[in-house]
Amino acid sequence: MIIKSNLDELIGHTPILEIKTARKDWKLYLKLEYFNPAGSFKDRTAKSLMDAAEKSGKLKKGMEIFESSSGNTAKALAMLSAVRGYKFTAIVDKHAPIDKLRSITAYGGKLYYCTDEQDPKGGHLVDVRRKTAKRLAEERNGINLDQYDNPENPNGYYHTLGKEILEQIPDVDYLVGTIGTGSSLSGSGKYVKEHSKTKIIALEPKGSSHFSPHGHGYFISGPGYPAGAIPPKNMNASIFDKHDYVADKEAFNTMRFFAENKGLLVGDSSGMTLYYAMRFIKNEPETDEVKKMILIIGDSGESYLTHAFDDNWMNEKGFIDENITNELREFYI
Repeated sequence: MIIKSNLDELIGHTPILEIKTARKDWKLYLKLEYFNPAGSFKDRTAKSLMDAAEKSGKLKKGMEIFESSSGNTAKALAMLSAVRGYKFTAIVDKHAPIDKLRSITAYGGKLYYCTDEQDPKGGHLVDVRRKTAKRLAEERNGINLDQYDNPENPNGYYHTLGKEILEQIPDVDYLVGTIGTGSSLSGSGKYVKEHSKTKIIALEPKGSSHFSPHGHGYFISGPGYPAGAIPPKNMNASIFDKHDYVADKEAFNTMRFFAENKGLLVGDSSGMTLYYAMRFIKNEPETDEVKKMILIIGDSGESYLTHAFDDNWMNEKGFIDENITNELREFYI
């Protein structure tokens, strides 16, 4: 057994799990990113941004980091701030899952809530959060690492996640992931495409507006980008061979199915990739050639216990759907 001496060294090199489906001409693999120490692939984001800021001299011991986040990036930054001796404040809003917020404060991080009313010009809440993070960093002599536009974010995934995927499954045919800031799939997908013939499939929640100006509200947390918000610069759409949507109901019922039937407690983005894989493969004709698909399992379901895994919440929203569950049961054997 290899013994590590620093928590940073546990980030990355996450395992891959093969799961069985009804299609013998497909092999389906899950890249389990919740094995990172703070529980998600965003540990890679935090490490990459902090490493680059420290190397440049912009981030110095004892400084305070301010970052806009829907949860996982803030969790990861709070964890690494505790390890490296920084203060951390997450700029959040009412849409952030309570389970993620509690994790941030457990690591010693602080929460700064934004509301729509804070922008007299009527800017989108995501933009309000981003502007607030920059403003607070300037006013308090801190730093905003800017996960949305900082090129070190996708660059980190290029050198870690993308490389790991091909080391583990060199002949993968499809890589499927979700897009929020777009950094993880843009970075890892770029490496994978440069070194293989793998096709990259990008997913966002139904209602998200990365590829359409006519979005609407959705409950999935993390992936997606709301209509009207300033697009993040880190998303490189040219990397993606295909783009598609998954609805709230489809993702949430998939999360519940995998927890109850496969012992896998996964988050919103993972519910999206697992549901989409079934839909995609079922629409492909059966062949003698075996194809391989990797799904990025971004985080654990422990951050979503108060919505997708809450029976009352699911019933209140009308999301329980036995037809989806039965379809999953027939496909994931």
